[in-house]
Amino acid sequence: MRWNLESRPQTPRTQTGRFNGHSVTPDYRKDVLLPTVSVIIPVRDGAPYIGEALQSILDQDLADIEVIVVDDGSSDDSAAIATSLGEGDGRVKVVANRGKGIVDALNMGIALARAPLVARMDGDDISLPDRLRLQAARFDADANLQLLGTAGLQIDRNGKTLRPIEVPMGNEPLRSALAGYNPMLHPTVMFRTEAVRRLGGYRRAFTYAEDYDLWLRLSEAGKLANMDARLVKLRSHPGQVSRVKEDQQKAAAALARQSALLRRSRAEPFNANGEPAEAIGTFLAWRAATGAGISSLERRDIELLLRTAGIPFATTCKLLLLAAVGAPSFRTLALGPRLAWRRMIARPARMRPN
Repeated sequence: MRWNLESRPQTPRTQTGRFNGHSVTPDYRKDVLLPTVSVIIPVRDGAPYIGEALQSILDQDLADIEVIVVDDGSSDDSAAIATSLGEGDGRVKVVANRGKGIVDALNMGIALARAPLVARMDGDDISLPDRLRLQAARFDADANLQLLGTAGLQIDRNGKTLRPIEVPMGNEPLRSALAGYNPMLHPTVMFRTEAVRRLGGYRRAFTYAEDYDLWLRLSEAGKLANMDARLVKLRSHPGQVSRVKEDQQKAAAALARQSALLRRSRAEPFNANGEPAEAIGTFLAWRAATGAGISSLERRDIELLLRTAGIPFATTCKLLLLAAVGAPSFRTLALGPRLAWRRMIARPARMRPN
């Protein structure tokens, strides 16, 4: 399947020019056949794995693709390895993001994408040869589909298979799961380029859960799905964001859930493209100022957000007071002691009482 000017969806006028600070310059020359899928691979210091990851994309049985490797300020040979593999293959483009962060790197890739579909890929994972073809076929068959992930296989640092990774299937099960956690494996997803551009792409305030926030917003615009086929091998190794930034990731996911609830009735009371800690602090201050009691369902997210460093003591106290309003559950009443204990064990050892 190849897209040309006549069959390619036209880029809305609001999307020509700039997208999240990056230039969007679609190629409208009539003699140019546009790729079916743009694959975005952000990488930072991924030299041990980027070669294998990129090769797995170049070996796809859907050849009509472009690959955008965004080097986010690597201090190793990641960019050189990607450039070397792409020599002689016009489908590969390596661009520098100068360490601006994963959100900006992803948005840069989306701005550069020429295809109507974008596939995500991490620089340490491996896509099976039929992944892109099977996913693109699903989009071709369903005009309402906005986002499609797959099941996966977890591998260790040496590529040994550890276990299968299952995911919920179907639009409704996915929507139900989204209310509580992220049911999509980010490196497996494919989405419609213009749908994500219209939504503003990934947002900095949700860094470490930027994908979850985007899926929640896409769920408000169209259909989601997962394939039960295991089409990506996801590598597990020390130093991954999900391990070293666990508290920040949980807080960002909590903010994403609360933002989704807010969008049903009002605008988000913080800068979604600002710094994560600032967005969380602004949200908690707003939530405390509402004076409404904290429900048992809301308690989990409030607790995760309050773990963020720098939250004013007055805001924390007000929220703990609101948790005690009405007939709270035992776990809600225990929010204060649990939070105090969490903060105590998070302090440097030299500051802890003997």
